[in-house]
Amino acid sequence: MKKIISFLFSLVLVFGFIGVANAAINAVTPSTNDINRTNGWAHVDQLSQGVGTTDLQFISTRAFLSCFEYRTDGDTTQALLTANPNPAVTDRYPHLCVNNSTTTRTFAADEYVEVRMVFGAETDERFDWTRFDVLYPRTATITAPTAGQDVYESVNFTAYLDDDDVDAIQWAVRQGTCAAGTNTVFGNVDGHSDVAIINTSDLSNQTFSFTGDMSAMTLGMYCFIYNPTEDSGESNIRKTVEFNLLKPPVVLPTDKNQCKKGGWESFGVFKNQGDCVSYVATGGKNLPANLPE
Repeated sequence: MKKIISFLFSLVLVFGFIGVANAAINAVTPSTNDINRTNGWAHVDQLSQGVGTTDLQFISTRAFLSCFEYRTDGDTTQALLTANPNPAVTDRYPHLCVNNSTTTRTFAADEYVEVRMVFGAETDERFDWTRFDVLYPRTATITAPTAGQDVYESVNFTAYLDDDDVDAIQWAVRQGTCAAGTNTVFGNVDGHSDVAIINTSDLSNQTFSFTGDMSAMTLGMYCFIYNPTEDSGESNIRKTVEFNLLKPPVVLPTDKNQCKKGGWESFGVFKNQGDCVSYVATGGKNLPANLPE
C-alpha cells in the first residue's frame, strides 16, 4: 500500500502542475484517465497550458483503436447529430482515434477542454469527461483618473482586475513619477498603509476604489500605479496612468439670488453681499478684488 501511495504521489508531482480534473467512475466509464496512465492503457497527457490554448497528447499503448471525444468549455452544442457507437451513451462529440501510437493536438478554449473515451479500447479502460484547464486571459484596467486628466483636491482612484482567481493588489500614487519606491503619497507600499475598497465577489470584475484628499499637496503631475500580484505562470500586468493636480477652478455666481442669505460667503472671494450682487449685475465685469489667479 505504501508503494502505491508513493507512486500516486509521484504522478501528482509529474502532472499536478497542469490544470487537470478527472471525472467520477460510473457503470459506463469504470476507469479514469489517471488510472489508465497508471495501468499503461490508453490515456491523455496535457503537454502545455497557455492563455486560451493547450496541447493534449492522445496515447494508445496497444494494437487496437482507442477513440477520444473532445469538447471545449462544456459547450454541449458541439455535439454531433450522429449516434454514439456506444449504445449506453446518448450523445456524441468530435473524436480522434489512435492505434498503438501517439497523436498531439492543440485546442483553443476560453477556460478548459474536456476529453472522454467511451468507445473503442477495452470496456474496462473507458473514462468519462476529464477536464484540462487553459490559462485565463488576465487583464487589469485603470478607470480613473484617465491619462492626462486634470483633477482637484479630492481625487477618486478606480480600477479593476479580470482574472480567474483573487490576487493581492499593490498600488501607489506618486508625485512626478511612476517609478517604484519614489515620492509615494498614497498606497500600500513604501511604508504607506492607505486602505482601498476591493470587491472580489465577481472574479471577472474585481473592483478597486480609493479617494484621496490632495488639497494640500504640491500641484503638478502625479502617477497612479495599480499592480495585481503575479501568480505562477501569469504575466506582469502593472498599470500606470499620469494625471495633473491643479488648483480647483473658481466658481462665481450667475444669479444675484445666489448672493443672498449669506450665499456670497460660499464663493470665498467677495467682501460682502453687495460685492457679489455687483459682480452679477455687471455681467461679471466687476471682478472681486481678491479673485485668485
